[in-house]
Amino acid sequence: MGIDIHAMTAPLFALWLPFVRILSFLHFCPVIRHKAFTRKAKIGTALLLAILITPMISQPVVSGELLSIENLLLAGEQILWGWLFGSMLHLVLAALEAAGQILSMNMGLGMAMMNDPTSGASTAVISQIIFTFSVLIFFTLDGHLLFVTIVLKSFSSWPIGEAINDFSLRSLALSLGWIISSATLLALPTTFIMLIVQGAFGLLNRISPTLNLFSLGFPIGMLFGLLCLLLLAINIPDHYLHLTNEILTQFERMKVH
Repeated sequence: MGIDIHAMTAPLFALWLPFVRILSFLHFCPVIRHKAFTRKAKIGTALLLAILITPMISQPVVSGELLSIENLLLAGEQILWGWLFGSMLHLVLAALEAAGQILSMNMGLGMAMMNDPTSGASTAVISQIIFTFSVLIFFTLDGHLLFVTIVLKSFSSWPIGEAINDFSLRSLALSLGWIISSATLLALPTTFIMLIVQGAFGLLNRISPTLNLFSLGFPIGMLFGLLCLLLLAINIPDHYLHLTNEILTQFERMKVH
């Protein structure tokens, strides 16, 4: 009785493309893309999810040759899908971070910067505080389970071989404008409050030119800025849910099937 090598390797080949898609998605999605999650942890998690999800795929794609041109193109499609959808989910946290940047500039704390360990760039301290708070909300609201659900449903909504289309790429381009508008709307109330405070100090300067507005205006502006930060922090969970629902709605529109 001979050994059928093809029958033995077929499950491994069926596992390959889902593994590539899941690994690419985990590499680009928010929170998990942080350097605190090592490459070994990402690869191990992607492999475990691929083993669990592959039997649930209705029509798995099995290629006879792992390094064939067709298989390499399909693997590239899975990497592009992971980058596209992972980056779109990251826009939720990016919008909240941008709102923190705007609030920091309005408070006069634009000089309070710290190094961002994820990108190596300098970001505002308030933006980092909002980012950390958003990450806690992410795990509190079972965001990691949402990622698993998206990956599981992706193989039926965006099957292998039909995962990327022109509408998907256009949606990502439009999402870049969406993040700017969302961050502006989040920071608009705080901007309006700080504008009133600055206008009041301008009026005081006209009434009493001898008043030292810098020594008086900076701490009062800081106080109102912290009040705005408190109001923003209270509403961050609602904003996070709203932004996440917007992204999920875009995913529904991008479905192939």
